[in-house]
Amino acid sequence: MCFRPPSAAKAIKCPSCGMFNPPTLEKCKKCGADMVKPKDVTDEK
Repeated sequence: MCFRPPSAAKAIKCPSCGMFNPPTLEKCKKCGADMVKPKDVTDEK
């Protein structure tokens, strides 16, 4: 079996061009727009 970390399975869609990028990137691979990080519910206080 293959075990991947939860972050490896979720791609983030660029708000500018719509390309799916890995969640680790800060800028889109295609257009260079800033990526919006999804909020993690465990980080809220």
